[in-house]
Amino acid sequence: MSGFGRVNTMVDGITQSYFGTSTSGVMSHGSTNNQSGVLIDPNFIVGVDVARGENSGASGVNALAGSANFRTIGVDDVVFADNPFGVRTKFSVGSNGIGRSGMIAVGAKGAAFTDTGSLGVMAAISGSSIYSNFNNGDGVSSEDFGYDEFMKQNPKSQLFKVDIKPNEYHSIELSARTYQNKFSRRDIDSNDFYLKYHYAPFSELVDLNMTASHSKGNQKYDSDSLFTFFNTNAENRSDALDINNTSRFSLWQTDVAFTYGGKLMRNQYDKHVESQIEDPQTAHEAIENNTFAPSGDQRIASLYTGLQLNRDIYQLDLNLNYANNKLTGFKPACDLRVECFPQGSANIDLKEHGFNPSVMLSAQVTPWLQPFASYSKSMRAPNIQEVFFSNSGGASMNPFLKGERSETWQAGFNLSGNDLLFKQDTLRFKAVVYTSKIKNYIFSESYMVCRNGRKCSLGENLQNDWSDASEEFSDNMYIYVNSLTPVRTHGVELEANYDAGRGFARASFSKQHTDQPTSIASSYFGAGDINELPDMYFTLDSGLRFFDEALTVGSIIKYTGKARRLSPDFEMSEENGMLMKQEMPNIPTVIDLYSTYQINRNVLLKFSVQNVMDKSYSDALNKLNMLPIQGDEATAANTARGRTYLFGGEVRF
Repeated sequence: MSGFGRVNTMVDGITQSYFGTSTSGVMSHGSTNNQSGVLIDPNFIVGVDVARGENSGASGVNALAGSANFRTIGVDDVVFADNPFGVRTKFSVGSNGIGRSGMIAVGAKGAAFTDTGSLGVMAAISGSSIYSNFNNGDGVSSEDFGYDEFMKQNPKSQLFKVDIKPNEYHSIELSARTYQNKFSRRDIDSNDFYLKYHYAPFSELVDLNMTASHSKGNQKYDSDSLFTFFNTNAENRSDALDINNTSRFSLWQTDVAFTYGGKLMRNQYDKHVESQIEDPQTAHEAIENNTFAPSGDQRIASLYTGLQLNRDIYQLDLNLNYANNKLTGFKPACDLRVECFPQGSANIDLKEHGFNPSVMLSAQVTPWLQPFASYSKSMRAPNIQEVFFSNSGGASMNPFLKGERSETWQAGFNLSGNDLLFKQDTLRFKAVVYTSKIKNYIFSESYMVCRNGRKCSLGENLQNDWSDASEEFSDNMYIYVNSLTPVRTHGVELEANYDAGRGFARASFSKQHTDQPTSIASSYFGAGDINELPDMYFTLDSGLRFFDEALTVGSIIKYTGKARRLSPDFEMSEENGMLMKQEMPNIPTVIDLYSTYQINRNVLLKFSVQNVMDKSYSDALNKLNMLPIQGDEATAANTARGRTYLFGGEVRF
């Protein structure tokens, strides 16, 4: 389940707001592809933190189903603790279209300001060359199922960080990150900046954090890439300010941690479009009745608190946040033959607010068993891309769209043990079951014009055998609406990690189900998910270590269950007019082999063979699975890379 706000995606704690629109030539959905994303170089990532269903702190603001935070390389990742200067490099080269990639980071850190102060700086650059063609397990080229020369990429990124610590109480971090790429006939530029301040005096009552950020992204399109449009670009800007403090104290033999704070966010989306059509009125209508880069302004203000209580074997977490959302934008006038409110052009102003509580209780029943249970409510406001979707201009916009609200229950337990089979071995196991109910779930439906200009859904027309359809005016409007029936999801997740030093095994299993409706705009305009999350995943990562654990040799076995996609033939249900889902071909078990060799603290080498059995299969969540030609049995199916070799390493000194 994705989309702005359904999962809060962050980089270094900063919410991302990039919204990409591919060119018309990338016909992955019969038209352009529009989706949210994160512009981050993988070479800069050092870790990912994932939380499901939580609404605690700033990460829970306007987040329906949880959050994912990508952490990037910092000064201490480049400079060894006993060195004043440091250099860290990464490199990789792969076969079968993987291409090559490299990064170099330099840094310095030393004492400054006071006896307990320090100053650290770091600069990193990274670049990759990723080819647009590869062969699948049957030896078929990707060019035969939709990839083209414009999918070749050469992204370049820069990252700068400064760590200032005047003394043991204060610390400041400054960061600047840039990204440039040429992909699918558009130039992509992104710039992200943040300032973080931390104040922690000798007082348990004060642990103050402040984060201010600014992000700006731009996509400039080639003159012949968007049908009749030229001199076209889309821009997004995001500003945020988060301030919070944590007070710790003891009360009635209970350890208390009380966090309170607030967050302000503003996301703006603008575009510039010119048309080659000579007639001014026709050119204006072509721009107005187009889904390219919806424009608008979204502002979110939130207050949040978190209370953690620890007593004896019990821990209780109580969280509450309040969010106030405001969304504004321009709605053009509707055709007089279609009922619309407001009928004429208008500046739309949507407002919504709500409280979101959560509670989690856990108990360390024994040194090896910790059961837990939680309940949470969360919400997300409708975003600009949903409210101002404009395949039919103002007629397809919905100024009455409501935000989604979710209730989630979770229960599970953690197990841990040591010295089970061998001396100093460890076992960690976690099991979770969950269920969620989402009210006002947002999806898009196809609407027609009925008698007297009334809008009626395709499902209504099918039920009435088109008897009420207008004979004077015809239009097909894709409108984002709220589901009248709550969407329910439930599932189970299992994780196990066993490590005996010379050998290890990590296993994860998940099974989930959802009854969310399909969204018509995801098909023709690629404005959402076109694949369902497979009903089951199982991954086993196991291996052995040699030479005092310097050499690791392992394998990853991946099993993927049944998966469904939107019909590539755009088949509609004859009962309700909803876009139908289609079972994807069975995905075989895929095996990867890998090895790492830590020669010393300065040099790490890596080698892997992906899809070692050279299986031909389709990635369950690849958006090209719904390419229109996928409905043609005579055409090669969109499939993943066949056997691929990858060599890389890191050098640090």
